[in-house]
Amino acid sequence: MYTGVAANGGMRNVEGKYPVTLSDGTRFMSLDQHFQHQMNSLYISDTVKLLNDRLTINAGLKYIMINRTMVNNTPGAIRDAGGSYSQPLPQFSASYMMTKHDQIFIDGTTAYRAPASVEAYGQLWTPSSGAAASNFKNMAGEYSIGEELGYRHYGLVNVSLSLFNYNITNNQVQTYVTIGSMNVPEPVQNGGKTSRGAQIEIGLRPWHHFSPYASAQYLHATMDNNYVAQDAAGRNVVLPTKGKVAVMSPELVAAVGLAYDNGRYFGNFSFNYVGSQYSTFMNDEKIPGYEQANMTLGYRLHDVGFAKRPQFQLNVMNLGAKNYLSGIQSATATSKGYGTVAGHAPVYYVSGGVAVTASLSTGF
Repeated sequence: MYTGVAANGGMRNVEGKYPVTLSDGTRFMSLDQHFQHQMNSLYISDTVKLLNDRLTINAGLKYIMINRTMVNNTPGAIRDAGGSYSQPLPQFSASYMMTKHDQIFIDGTTAYRAPASVEAYGQLWTPSSGAAASNFKNMAGEYSIGEELGYRHYGLVNVSLSLFNYNITNNQVQTYVTIGSMNVPEPVQNGGKTSRGAQIEIGLRPWHHFSPYASAQYLHATMDNNYVAQDAAGRNVVLPTKGKVAVMSPELVAAVGLAYDNGRYFGNFSFNYVGSQYSTFMNDEKIPGYEQANMTLGYRLHDVGFAKRPQFQLNVMNLGAKNYLSGIQSATATSKGYGTVAGHAPVYYVSGGVAVTASLSTGF
């Protein structure tokens, strides 16, 4: 909803008491929808243990039904839109204890996601021209099949190793439309996506009150189809994105941490690294990798009256106050342009400075 401008350049009323109206008295809004979402699901599963309980097999089936209806009250917009979706989602997993401390496992999963936001169902309107900034798209839901094979070791040192593969159809990516000077999220679909990789986790059980931890993941995610974009005249143009690295998919993610807890004093330190990520389907722009360090310090007191084990905790986030691009809010097809398709800059998240919070809590 839009409102008038006050003498100081700000909003005339933050509660929207003086809205901008059309000639018939209707409030002028970029988005004026009545949106309803209903989801029902059925689920059945069973677990079987064999070979003296060393082999565990689990299988299940979930069936989801989603219905969405939207009524757009913006004058001139497509008034009624929505979608109905249904999908069976089978799952399977098996694990085998080779020894008391060693296990191998395999699993297969499926997942489904309906179009990600209400903007997928209604037209958004721009105040600069009074024209539609987006249109209703009859989008299909995103469906994925995943397989994982791995090994776990339990003991003083816990280790987990796994290889994974995911195949996604109708992959949804968040982009945006420009409404005046605002960037409003809008989902788009760019065909299939294949993600393969490996991950490792190593953690030490408390040893002299210390618990170190380390993890890493390698990811190779690629687009399986060419993306169809539109030029300035509204004509479809095929961008050669098949085989390019998928957006928002860092190749390497790693973390190390150290925790301490002797029952009275406690704390932890963590260091995280996230590799570079492409922000365009054409791989012509990306954000560099970044690091972040966080720390927690705390102290537990004795019981004080009815307060049981009160504790004080101090959290310090982004140690060093390093500024960096910490993520991608919305991706675009290309930032430099391709043929008759104009380039558009992606939208990024910018990390804040160092943040310090303190808390005092207790049980009763």
